[in-house]
Amino acid sequence: MIITVTLNPSIDKTLLLKGLRLNSIARADVLSVSAGGKGINVSRAVKRLGGGTLALTFLGGTAGREIAGLLNHENLAFQHTPIAGQCRTCLSLIDSLKNTETVINENGPVVTRDEIVAFKAMFTAAIGEKDVVAISGSAASGIESGIYYELIETAHKKGAYVVLDASGEALKEGLLALPDILKINKQELQRHAGVTLRGRGAVIEQMSRLAEGGIGRVIITDGAHQALALAGSDLWSVRPPHVNAISSLGSGDCASAAIALGIFRRMPFEEILAMAAAAGAQNTLSYGAGFIDRQGVNNLAALTAIKKIY
Repeated sequence: MIITVTLNPSIDKTLLLKGLRLNSIARADVLSVSAGGKGINVSRAVKRLGGGTLALTFLGGTAGREIAGLLNHENLAFQHTPIAGQCRTCLSLIDSLKNTETVINENGPVVTRDEIVAFKAMFTAAIGEKDVVAISGSAASGIESGIYYELIETAHKKGAYVVLDASGEALKEGLLALPDILKINKQELQRHAGVTLRGRGAVIEQMSRLAEGGIGRVIITDGAHQALALAGSDLWSVRPPHVNAISSLGSGDCASAAIALGIFRRMPFEEILAMAAAAGAQNTLSYGAGFIDRQGVNNLAALTAIKKIY
């Protein structure tokens, strides 16, 4: 099973408007409302790809109850730790005139120490041997970044495989626990490295450093551009298929879902890379994060160009 972790869930609303302007009143149509947070998005995509999944998260307040209702409406399996704080709402503003997408994320609640302890206990009980754990995104206030290290360590002790997709201090702490796969985008890699990555060679150099530090497989995405994947001494380039994208929100989560599911199914690594690129591309064809179509992903996977560099 694919177990996902969302440490700052949300109600995700996508609004369509014409001509967004500051210091004015705008009217918008609601395109979609769904439960969100990167781990939940991963679970949604896993399910739509035909895999079994369980989302683990915190829920609190009226927004938390709405998130639970939205998850139940999708028949998406989840377990949660109740919190006293109010879960957040995040907005994606699609401007049809300017052809832009603006995302506004609330900070979310403050989680207490006791609530964190309860979540860790829930996490430990949920993980089984040979599960794949996808740990994605940021954490709510009150949760120290060291939790990423602890969760990865716990998953490994339980005999599970870990895919990490994080940034900033969460990424730094998570890497110390040596996740089995690191999947981040080029911007996150650049921030982690603390240098501007000019050209493919600079990206590969940083990937090699991560691999030398003990990360078994490193995948660096770059939106619709070429992705790079390093496994041992093997390096691949992955060029996603061209699509007429309308929204990029959640595409990285769909790639993580495909990677986690491919690992669980013990697919060849090149096939995993193709499915990940296709899932990310297919997600851009609709509004909302993770609402992909399995057959559509399969069709796009066949169009994904993968080349082994060495």
